[in-house]
Amino acid sequence: MQRGAMFHAQLKFQDGAAVTVPVDAGEALAEAAARLDLPMRHDCLSGDCGACLCRATSGEVQADPTALLSPEEQAEGLRLGCQTRLASDAVFELDYPLHPTPSAAGRYEAEVIGLDRLNPTTTRLVLHLENAENLAFAPGQYVRLRPPGLRVARPYSIASTPDALPEMELLIRHVAGGAVSGWLENQAELGQKVRLQAPLGGFALDERSPRQIFIGGGTGLSPLLSMIRAARGRSGRRLLCFGCTAPLDLFHLEELRALEADRPDLEVRIAVMRGTATGAETGTAVDLLRQEDLEPGCAVHLCGPPAMVIAAQQFLRGAGVASHAIRAERFAPRA
Repeated sequence: MQRGAMFHAQLKFQDGAAVTVPVDAGEALAEAAARLDLPMRHDCLSGDCGACLCRATSGEVQADPTALLSPEEQAEGLRLGCQTRLASDAVFELDYPLHPTPSAAGRYEAEVIGLDRLNPTTTRLVLHLENAENLAFAPGQYVRLRPPGLRVARPYSIASTPDALPEMELLIRHVAGGAVSGWLENQAELGQKVRLQAPLGGFALDERSPRQIFIGGGTGLSPLLSMIRAARGRSGRRLLCFGCTAPLDLFHLEELRALEADRPDLEVRIAVMRGTATGAETGTAVDLLRQEDLEPGCAVHLCGPPAMVIAAQQFLRGAGVASHAIRAERFAPRA
Protein backbone atom coordinates (compact mmCIF):
# COMPACT_ATOMS: atom_id res chain seq x y z
CA MET A 1 0.00 0.00 0.00
CA GLN A 2 1.44 3.35 -1.01
CA ARG A 3 1.92 5.97 1.67
CA GLY A 4 -0.47 8.85 1.12
CA ALA A 5 -2.74 6.82 -1.16
CA MET A 6 -6.47 7.43 -1.12
CA PHE A 7 -9.24 5.03 -2.04
CA HIS A 8 -12.98 5.41 -2.49
CA ALA A 9 -15.65 3.41 -0.70
CA GLN A 10 -19.14 3.38 -2.13
CA LEU A 11 -21.80 2.94 0.57
CA LYS A 12 -24.98 1.39 -0.83
CA PHE A 13 -28.02 1.88 1.40
CA GLN A 14 -31.15 -0.24 1.76
CA ASP A 15 -33.30 2.27 -0.12
CA GLY A 16 -31.03 2.22 -3.19
CA ALA A 17 -29.21 5.45 -2.37
CA ALA A 18 -25.41 5.51 -2.54
CA VAL A 19 -22.70 7.74 -1.10
CA THR A 20 -18.98 7.73 -1.95
CA VAL A 21 -16.49 8.13 0.89
CA PRO A 22 -12.84 9.08 0.23
CA VAL A 23 -10.71 7.01 2.61
CA ASP A 24 -7.04 7.62 3.31
CA ALA A 25 -4.66 4.66 3.29
CA GLY A 26 -4.56 3.19 6.78
CA GLU A 27 -7.76 4.98 7.83
CA ALA A 28 -10.76 2.96 9.01
CA LEU A 29 -13.88 3.26 6.86
CA ALA A 30 -16.15 4.40 9.71
CA GLU A 31 -13.56 6.94 10.86
CA ALA A 32 -13.44 8.44 7.37
CA ALA A 33 -17.24 8.64 7.21
CA ALA A 34 -17.38 10.24 10.67
CA ARG A 35 -14.64 12.73 9.80
CA LEU A 36 -16.60 13.87 6.77
CA ASP A 37 -19.96 13.76 8.60
CA LEU A 38 -21.28 11.17 6.14
CA PRO A 39 -24.28 9.02 7.15
CA MET A 40 -22.65 5.74 8.18
CA ARG A 41 -23.89 4.74 11.61
CA HIS A 42 -21.23 4.40 14.29
CA ASP A 43 -20.70 4.83 17.99
CA CYS A 44 -17.58 3.61 19.79
CA LEU A 45 -15.23 3.43 16.75
CA SER A 46 -13.26 0.80 18.69
CA GLY A 47 -14.92 -2.46 17.61
CA ASP A 48 -16.99 -2.95 20.75
CA CYS A 49 -20.56 -2.04 19.76
CA GLY A 50 -21.21 -3.28 16.21
CA ALA A 51 -23.07 -0.12 15.17
CA CYS A 52 -20.97 0.29 12.01
CA LEU A 53 -21.74 -3.19 10.64
CA CYS A 54 -21.57 -3.40 6.85
CA ARG A 55 -21.02 -5.95 4.11
CA ALA A 56 -18.05 -5.72 1.74
CA THR A 57 -19.20 -6.79 -1.73
CA SER A 58 -16.20 -5.84 -3.87
CA GLY A 59 -12.68 -4.53 -3.54
CA GLU A 60 -9.72 -5.45 -1.38
CA VAL A 61 -10.19 -4.70 2.32
CA GLN A 62 -8.25 -5.48 5.47
CA ALA A 63 -10.18 -6.10 8.69
CA ASP A 64 -8.87 -6.29 12.25
CA PRO A 65 -9.89 -9.38 14.26
CA THR A 66 -13.16 -8.99 16.17
CA ALA A 67 -15.12 -11.22 18.54
CA LEU A 68 -18.39 -9.57 17.48
CA LEU A 69 -18.49 -11.41 14.14
CA SER A 70 -18.36 -15.16 13.76
CA PRO A 71 -15.99 -16.70 11.19
CA GLU A 72 -19.05 -17.55 9.07
CA GLU A 73 -20.22 -13.93 9.10
CA GLN A 74 -16.77 -12.68 8.13
CA ALA A 75 -16.60 -15.24 5.33
CA GLU A 76 -19.85 -13.78 3.99
CA GLY A 77 -18.32 -10.30 3.84
CA LEU A 78 -19.65 -8.79 7.06
CA ARG A 79 -17.27 -6.21 8.50
CA LEU A 80 -17.13 -3.58 11.22
CA GLY A 81 -16.49 -0.26 9.51
CA CYS A 82 -14.29 0.96 12.34
CA GLN A 83 -12.01 -2.08 11.97
CA THR A 84 -11.88 -2.12 8.15
CA ARG A 85 -9.24 -0.46 5.99
CA LEU A 86 -9.13 -0.27 2.22
CA ALA A 87 -6.38 -1.57 -0.04
CA SER A 88 -8.35 -0.62 -3.18
CA ASP A 89 -11.61 1.05 -4.10
CA ALA A 90 -14.45 -0.97 -2.57
CA VAL A 91 -18.23 -1.26 -2.28
CA PHE A 92 -20.13 -1.82 0.98
CA GLU A 93 -23.80 -2.55 1.62
CA LEU A 94 -25.63 -1.13 4.64
CA ASP A 95 -28.92 -2.64 5.85
CA TYR A 96 -30.64 0.66 6.62
CA PRO A 97 -31.95 3.44 4.38
CA LEU A 98 -30.23 6.74 3.73
CA HIS A 99 -33.57 8.58 3.64
CA PRO A 100 -35.21 9.19 6.00
CA THR A 101 -32.27 9.07 8.34
CA PRO A 102 -32.17 9.32 12.13
CA SER A 103 -30.73 12.55 13.45
CA ALA A 104 -27.03 12.74 14.20
CA ALA A 105 -26.17 11.83 17.77
CA GLY A 106 -26.67 14.75 20.10
CA ARG A 107 -26.67 15.39 23.83
CA TYR A 108 -29.89 15.83 25.77
CA GLU A 109 -31.02 16.42 29.32
CA ALA A 110 -33.98 14.45 30.62
CA GLU A 111 -36.08 14.21 33.77
CA VAL A 112 -36.89 10.91 35.45
CA ILE A 113 -40.70 10.60 35.40
CA GLY A 114 -41.07 6.84 35.83
CA LEU A 115 -39.10 4.34 37.91
CA ASP A 116 -40.53 0.82 38.15
CA ARG A 117 -38.78 -2.32 39.39
CA LEU A 118 -40.21 -4.98 37.10
CA ASN A 119 -38.41 -7.87 38.81
CA PRO A 120 -35.31 -8.25 41.03
CA THR A 121 -32.96 -7.63 38.10
CA THR A 122 -34.85 -5.27 35.75
CA THR A 123 -35.95 -1.64 36.06
CA ARG A 124 -38.20 0.32 33.71
CA LEU A 125 -36.92 3.89 33.49
CA VAL A 126 -39.13 6.53 31.85
CA LEU A 127 -37.62 9.88 30.90
CA HIS A 128 -38.99 13.20 29.68
CA LEU A 129 -36.50 14.74 27.25
CA GLU A 130 -35.86 18.43 26.84
CA ASN A 131 -35.55 19.69 23.25
CA ALA A 132 -36.86 16.35 21.98
CA GLU A 133 -38.00 18.04 18.77
CA ASN A 134 -34.35 17.83 17.68
CA LEU A 135 -34.23 14.05 18.14
CA ALA A 136 -35.20 11.52 15.46
CA PHE A 137 -34.40 7.87 16.13
CA ALA A 138 -35.25 4.58 14.47
CA PRO A 139 -36.79 1.72 16.49
CA GLY A 140 -33.88 -0.51 17.47
CA GLN A 141 -31.43 2.27 18.29
CA TYR A 142 -30.04 3.02 21.73
CA VAL A 143 -28.86 5.85 23.97
CA ARG A 144 -25.96 6.39 26.34
CA LEU A 145 -27.29 7.27 29.79
CA ARG A 146 -25.29 9.21 32.38
CA PRO A 147 -27.00 9.64 35.76
CA PRO A 148 -26.24 12.63 38.00
CA GLY A 149 -22.96 12.45 39.86
CA LEU A 150 -21.46 9.77 37.61
CA ARG A 151 -18.63 10.25 35.15
CA VAL A 152 -19.52 7.16 33.13
CA ALA A 153 -22.31 6.52 30.64
CA ARG A 154 -23.82 3.18 29.70
CA PRO A 155 -25.74 2.10 26.56
CA TYR A 156 -29.41 1.12 26.76
CA SER A 157 -31.78 0.32 23.92
CA ILE A 158 -34.95 2.37 23.58
CA ALA A 159 -38.15 0.41 24.24
CA SER A 160 -40.56 3.19 23.29
CA THR A 161 -41.35 4.50 19.80
CA PRO A 162 -40.39 7.80 18.15
CA ASP A 163 -44.05 8.85 18.36
CA ALA A 164 -43.85 8.69 22.17
CA LEU A 165 -41.30 11.52 22.37
CA PRO A 166 -40.65 13.60 24.43
CA GLU A 167 -41.10 10.55 26.67
CA MET A 168 -38.64 7.66 26.36
CA GLU A 169 -38.68 4.22 27.99
CA LEU A 170 -35.56 2.20 28.81
CA LEU A 171 -35.43 -1.35 30.22
CA ILE A 172 -32.30 -1.72 32.35
CA ARG A 173 -30.82 -4.96 33.64
CA HIS A 174 -29.06 -4.66 36.97
CA VAL A 175 -25.39 -5.70 36.92
CA ALA A 176 -23.55 -6.47 40.15
CA GLY A 177 -21.21 -3.59 40.90
CA GLY A 178 -22.52 -1.62 37.93
CA ALA A 179 -22.41 2.17 38.06
CA VAL A 180 -25.91 2.73 36.71
CA SER A 181 -27.25 -0.27 38.64
CA GLY A 182 -25.93 1.25 41.85
CA TRP A 183 -27.61 4.55 41.03
CA LEU A 184 -30.93 2.84 40.31
CA GLU A 185 -30.81 0.90 43.56
CA ASN A 186 -29.61 3.65 45.87
CA GLN A 187 -30.01 7.17 44.48
CA ALA A 188 -32.50 7.27 41.61
CA GLU A 189 -35.74 9.14 42.25
CA LEU A 190 -38.46 10.93 40.32
CA GLY A 191 -37.56 14.44 39.24
CA GLN A 192 -33.84 13.81 38.89
CA LYS A 193 -32.07 15.01 35.75
CA VAL A 194 -29.93 12.68 33.66
CA ARG A 195 -27.92 13.18 30.49
CA LEU A 196 -28.27 11.26 27.26
CA GLN A 197 -26.36 10.87 24.04
CA ALA A 198 -28.73 9.78 21.28
CA PRO A 199 -29.52 8.24 18.88
CA LEU A 200 -26.86 5.56 18.49
CA GLY A 201 -26.56 2.19 16.79
CA GLY A 202 -27.43 0.54 13.50
CA PHE A 203 -29.85 -2.17 14.67
CA ALA A 204 -33.07 -1.49 12.76
CA LEU A 205 -36.24 -3.13 11.52
CA ASP A 206 -36.10 -4.83 8.14
CA GLU A 207 -39.30 -3.44 6.66
CA ARG A 208 -38.90 -5.20 3.32
CA SER A 209 -40.28 -8.52 4.55
CA PRO A 210 -43.98 -9.24 5.20
CA ARG A 211 -42.93 -11.93 7.73
CA GLN A 212 -40.95 -10.51 10.65
CA ILE A 213 -39.58 -12.61 13.50
CA PHE A 214 -38.20 -11.18 16.75
CA ILE A 215 -36.12 -13.26 19.18
CA GLY A 216 -35.18 -11.63 22.48
CA GLY A 217 -33.52 -12.71 25.69
CA GLY A 218 -33.92 -10.70 28.90
CA THR A 219 -33.68 -6.95 28.34
CA GLY A 220 -32.89 -7.77 24.72
CA LEU A 221 -36.66 -7.40 24.47
CA SER A 222 -36.23 -3.62 24.61
CA PRO A 223 -35.38 -2.71 20.98
CA LEU A 224 -37.68 -5.45 19.69
CA LEU A 225 -40.54 -3.96 21.68
CA SER A 226 -39.85 -0.59 20.06
CA MET A 227 -39.98 -2.19 16.61
CA ILE A 228 -43.19 -4.10 17.36
CA ARG A 229 -44.92 -1.08 18.88
CA ALA A 230 -43.91 1.07 15.90
CA ALA A 231 -45.33 -1.49 13.44
CA ARG A 232 -48.91 -1.05 14.70
CA GLY A 233 -51.26 -0.61 11.74
CA ARG A 234 -48.75 -1.82 9.16
CA SER A 235 -49.23 -4.84 6.94
CA GLY A 236 -47.35 -8.07 7.57
CA ARG A 237 -47.20 -10.83 10.17
CA ARG A 238 -44.99 -10.75 13.25
CA LEU A 239 -43.78 -13.34 15.75
CA LEU A 240 -42.06 -12.51 19.05
CA CYS A 241 -40.13 -15.23 20.90
CA PHE A 242 -39.12 -13.95 24.34
CA GLY A 243 -37.08 -15.97 26.81
CA CYS A 244 -35.55 -15.59 30.26
CA THR A 245 -33.55 -17.83 32.56
CA ALA A 246 -36.20 -18.35 35.25
CA PRO A 247 -39.80 -17.27 35.96
CA LEU A 248 -38.55 -14.56 38.33
CA ASP A 249 -36.67 -12.95 35.42
CA LEU A 250 -39.75 -12.48 33.23
CA PHE A 251 -41.28 -9.03 32.84
CA HIS A 252 -43.78 -7.08 30.71
CA LEU A 253 -45.89 -10.21 30.28
CA GLU A 254 -49.20 -8.40 30.69
CA GLU A 255 -48.26 -5.83 28.06
CA LEU A 256 -47.05 -8.49 25.64
CA ARG A 257 -50.28 -10.47 26.00
CA ALA A 258 -52.31 -7.27 25.62
CA LEU A 259 -50.42 -6.40 22.44
CA GLU A 260 -51.04 -9.90 21.11
CA ALA A 261 -54.77 -9.69 21.89
CA ASP A 262 -55.05 -6.27 20.25
CA ARG A 263 -52.90 -6.99 17.21
CA PRO A 264 -54.04 -9.67 14.73
CA ASP A 265 -50.64 -9.33 13.07
CA LEU A 266 -48.73 -10.39 16.23
CA GLU A 267 -48.07 -13.74 17.92
CA VAL A 268 -46.15 -13.89 21.22
CA ARG A 269 -44.36 -16.98 22.60
CA ILE A 270 -42.59 -17.04 25.96
CA ALA A 271 -40.04 -19.47 27.45
CA VAL A 272 -38.02 -19.98 30.63
CA MET A 273 -34.94 -22.17 30.79
CA ARG A 274 -35.50 -23.30 34.38
CA GLY A 275 -38.72 -23.78 36.34
CA THR A 276 -42.26 -23.26 35.08
CA ALA A 277 -44.38 -20.19 34.44
CA THR A 278 -47.99 -19.81 33.33
CA GLY A 279 -48.18 -19.48 29.57
CA ALA A 280 -44.46 -20.18 29.11
CA GLU A 281 -42.70 -23.14 27.52
CA THR A 282 -39.53 -24.70 28.90
CA GLY A 283 -36.41 -23.81 26.93
CA THR A 284 -34.77 -20.80 25.35
CA ALA A 285 -36.22 -18.13 23.11
CA VAL A 286 -34.63 -19.97 20.18
CA ASP A 287 -36.42 -23.18 21.16
CA LEU A 288 -39.74 -21.41 20.57
CA LEU A 289 -39.10 -21.29 16.83
CA ARG A 290 -40.64 -23.90 14.56
CA GLN A 291 -39.50 -24.78 11.09
CA GLU A 292 -42.80 -23.61 9.61
CA ASP A 293 -42.19 -20.13 11.09
CA LEU A 294 -39.16 -19.67 8.86
CA GLU A 295 -40.94 -19.24 5.56
CA PRO A 296 -39.06 -17.93 2.51
CA GLY A 297 -38.41 -14.21 2.66
CA CYS A 298 -38.75 -13.89 6.43
CA ALA A 299 -36.65 -11.31 8.31
CA VAL A 300 -35.29 -12.21 11.75
CA HIS A 301 -34.26 -9.72 14.44
CA LEU A 302 -32.17 -10.98 17.38
CA CYS A 303 -31.26 -9.21 20.59
CA GLY A 304 -29.87 -10.53 23.85
CA PRO A 305 -26.75 -12.02 25.43
CA PRO A 306 -23.99 -12.94 22.95
CA ALA A 307 -24.40 -16.69 23.60
CA MET A 308 -28.11 -16.52 22.78
CA VAL A 309 -27.52 -14.50 19.62
CA ILE A 310 -24.82 -16.88 18.38
CA ALA A 311 -27.00 -19.93 19.10
CA ALA A 312 -29.90 -18.32 17.25
CA GLN A 313 -27.74 -17.45 14.25
CA GLN A 314 -26.45 -21.02 14.03
CA PHE A 315 -29.97 -22.46 14.25
CA LEU A 316 -31.33 -20.06 11.65
CA ARG A 317 -28.55 -20.72 9.16
CA GLY A 318 -28.99 -24.45 9.68
CA ALA A 319 -32.69 -24.01 8.96
CA GLY A 320 -31.91 -22.29 5.66
CA VAL A 321 -32.42 -18.63 6.58
CA ALA A 322 -30.10 -16.42 4.54
CA SER A 323 -27.53 -14.46 6.54
CA HIS A 324 -28.68 -11.18 5.01
CA ALA A 325 -32.14 -11.83 6.48
CA ILE A 326 -30.77 -12.00 10.05
CA ARG A 327 -30.14 -8.81 12.03
CA ALA A 328 -28.59 -8.98 15.47
CA GLU A 329 -27.72 -6.84 18.46
CA ARG A 330 -25.63 -8.36 21.25
CA PHE A 331 -26.00 -7.22 24.86
CA ALA A 332 -22.84 -7.63 26.95
CA PRO A 333 -23.28 -6.48 30.59
CA ARG A 334 -20.83 -3.81 31.76
CA ALA A 335 -20.17 -2.68 35.30
